[in-house]
Amino acid sequence: MKTNLYDAIVIGAGVGGLTVAALLAHQGRKVLLVEKSNRVGGRAKTLGGREILEHGETWYRDMLGQQYCWLAKTIPTFPEIQQNRLLDGYRLDLGYHGVSLNGRGYFYDLDQIIGSGEQAGVRFAGNVNATYIDEDWYLDFHAGKLDPRINAIVEENESSFLDFYFSAMKMGEADFRRFESVSLAQWCRERGIDRQHVLYEMLHAVGTLITTINDPDEISVGDIFRYFGEVINPRFKTGVARYPSGFAVGGIQQWMDSVRDRFLHFSGELWLETTVQEILVAEGKVRGVKIRRNNGSTIEVEAPIVVSNIPTQETFRYIDRALFPVEYVNRTEKLKSYGSIAPYFGLKSLALPQEQWKLGMKDTLVIPKGNRFSHDIYMCWNIQSQTDPLCAPEGKHLLTAYAPVTEDEARDKELMFWACEQIVEYLERRYPGFKESIEWALFPVSWRLEGVAKDVNQAGTLKTPVRAPNLEGLFFTGDTVKGYGVAMDCACAAGLICASEITGQDYGVY
Repeated sequence: MKTNLYDAIVIGAGVGGLTVAALLAHQGRKVLLVEKSNRVGGRAKTLGGREILEHGETWYRDMLGQQYCWLAKTIPTFPEIQQNRLLDGYRLDLGYHGVSLNGRGYFYDLDQIIGSGEQAGVRFAGNVNATYIDEDWYLDFHAGKLDPRINAIVEENESSFLDFYFSAMKMGEADFRRFESVSLAQWCRERGIDRQHVLYEMLHAVGTLITTINDPDEISVGDIFRYFGEVINPRFKTGVARYPSGFAVGGIQQWMDSVRDRFLHFSGELWLETTVQEILVAEGKVRGVKIRRNNGSTIEVEAPIVVSNIPTQETFRYIDRALFPVEYVNRTEKLKSYGSIAPYFGLKSLALPQEQWKLGMKDTLVIPKGNRFSHDIYMCWNIQSQTDPLCAPEGKHLLTAYAPVTEDEARDKELMFWACEQIVEYLERRYPGFKESIEWALFPVSWRLEGVAKDVNQAGTLKTPVRAPNLEGLFFTGDTVKGYGVAMDCACAAGLICASEITGQDYGVY
């Protein structure tokens, strides 16, 4: 069965898909957006605690599975969590969803164009960050200010530490591309920063926060410099940004729904619980998609443009690989993702010192690599309910965190269970009494938190282009294709680039 013709079909209502769909609809195109889940957002979605309790463990695991995640551990058992209704009143983002620049990164550009985000009533609550190095913790560089102890080390050693933050202001496109293949560790070694333990680990922590990679010898410093040079520094300088990070009040779903609502306002059409079975091609051009609706019917939907927000490594499950150059197929399928453990802790009291309650905390050595991991495991964490009180019931607290792991590590169930236990032990060592404060905990693990890891072989412009080769009308979006920035901002940047390729409009990202 065939259905009516659209100007474009977008597969997947994650951040990248929502971005492209909304921009095309804003331009007056007739757009169909299809999504396999029951809500938009992709990994950037929010689940209500009561919703999880009412639907049960199998439903929750299925929701995680739709986004390349699985549940490694719970405290206590899930049936006990359900029986005692321990999640009532909580709102849990799927994964850790602190938002870059408190919503004033690339996503802000989209909001300005289509009227989503703050213009649609979404509120953001910002925070600054700090880093543990050994047994001391230091405030991160923020808005031109250094922790006095860091400043003293910089001055004493005449260090070029601040070049990490400011040198990008003088860089252009050729510089960003040149540095894409340079690691953070190499950049630090060339300037002697690696010889100053505190300074090096401060930059290591910031680099991992931006790229979700543990090993500084793999982190692309060029991807970081581009974000500093084109987004972070200009927006702080002009007053557009005031915080390095933050949270969407009430959960990240608020932001995703605001984009969805603008898409629908522009007469876009959204089909939820709809799976794509095949991207259809004829005579070197896409002609639409074959999909399965939630009522079980299978139909073909026609359009001269198809935009895929499916992870680019999985493209050839839906379209014949013989249509593409062999080298392109081989490189695309070998692109590496990076995973994460992203625990939630429901706390009845706070063992953290009060001066940390509203900070984003980090440590590059939460789990030593030993003979189990490829590198020492970093973690960042927030008492999210101190920044966003709507995410926890009154009198309770929600601590959210993420600890990057490689894709292979994330798929190792025994290793991840052990790692979850080590995270609890780490937090108890840092904050005596933490274990006693835990009322419940969930430990989702994603093997594809970063769809394509921002390493020296595949960051920024080294990722898959947004326009498919050899096939007219096929485009890609999301964090697995050309785009820049932190997490969701990267997916949004890719969406802006993709929409610009299709419409010819200049959205300011190239």
